[in-house]
Amino acid sequence: MTSSNQNNHEEVRTEANFILKVVDQCIKAGLLEEAKGHLDKARIIDPTNAYIYAFQERIAFLKEEATKKNAAVSNRGAMEDAARARLEEDRRRAEVERLKKESDQQKQREEWQQKKLEAEKRHEDESLSTAARPIQEPVTSPKSSDKAYSVPMETQQMIKTVHAQKPAQAPMQQNATAPVLQKVPETAPHVVQTQKTTEQAHDMYKRVLMLAWADGAVSPEEQSQLRDLRTTLRITTEEHTKLELEAKEESYAHAFTLVWTSGMNAKERSAVINELRYKYQISPEAHSRIESKVLVEFGEHQDKPMLYVIDDDENTLGMIVRVLEGGGFTVQAYNTSDEALTGLKVDIPSLIISDINLETSTIGGFSFYEKVRQLHHLSLVPFIFLSGMTDEGMIRYGKGLGADDYLTKPFSGDMLIDTVKGKLKRYKQMKHN
Repeated sequence: MTSSNQNNHEEVRTEANFILKVVDQCIKAGLLEEAKGHLDKARIIDPTNAYIYAFQERIAFLKEEATKKNAAVSNRGAMEDAARARLEEDRRRAEVERLKKESDQQKQREEWQQKKLEAEKRHEDESLSTAARPIQEPVTSPKSSDKAYSVPMETQQMIKTVHAQKPAQAPMQQNATAPVLQKVPETAPHVVQTQKTTEQAHDMYKRVLMLAWADGAVSPEEQSQLRDLRTTLRITTEEHTKLELEAKEESYAHAFTLVWTSGMNAKERSAVINELRYKYQISPEAHSRIESKVLVEFGEHQDKPMLYVIDDDENTLGMIVRVLEGGGFTVQAYNTSDEALTGLKVDIPSLIISDINLETSTIGGFSFYEKVRQLHHLSLVPFIFLSGMTDEGMIRYGKGLGADDYLTKPFSGDMLIDTVKGKLKRYKQMKHN
């Protein structure tokens, strides 16, 4: 090739690469049709450029993913509507049950009050009857008559009844100072009844809390109703705090299970679960415990390596997740390093993949890497950087920090899988040595 032809070739390649940068920016912005138009221009200028065909494959893949995502969103909406309908029906049944129980309790209180009034009225009538009955004149000497007073028959009957209900008097022992020993029952019946009543009150209050937290939030009206119910059931502040925490975690576990079985991809699952954690005020420790339990129940054992992937480009993130899940990995996907860092405080992934240019995060890729390495339990976990453009300076800086590898977009699925497997193999060997 002559010097002139070589110069022309370099100029063509430079012009094509400039257009490919525009293509990459359009893809990040979600402008797939515009990206395709620029790609056609680059193909005319430099038809032998391999990156053109890689971008072409990527655009086709992203369009397919967008179609599937729209279908998934539609299905998810239908499932959420059905779940909300079921929860609303549960709430309605519980409210009917609560109102019925309150009505029964009110009826019992009214009946008891009525019986009390009737008993007081009978006692008052008997007292008046006794006071109105003429009393025979007493004789001056007790010996002159055997009947000083006339005792009403009603009073005599009451005395007999009381005596019949009294327990038999224990015979007096000869030694008046010796105590009479009686066997004390192991558990008094009234104590057992009190414990049972308390458990029933706690169970009822917790069921109402579950309904209040079913949608991940408690309205002011529901808070007022809960306060009234606490007063009625005599629920203390400490008991309320404990029962509410249990209700929130159980409600979150139910919602987590629905999301896990909804057919969403890893990226969508991570986004929805993060939102649920915020709504239900679930701590990282509780989330980790609930997640482990659900995964075990559904046979998702920890045999599969679990990877963290962070990229603010939703299309790129979706593509990476699909490739890695197809390669046999479990993936936790995040759009921001802030969300990922929260999860990493309790999780120990097998490997972390992060884009460098995280525009929607408060922590950039390099700073995120440094914060990860400051977490003692993640000090040896492999870390791979991603970047949209070839930049020797950024590559050197990333590797200088200690990153295990660096992938430049666009890259093929095979390259990503091979890189991840290689780093995991090396990490496994380091742990055994």
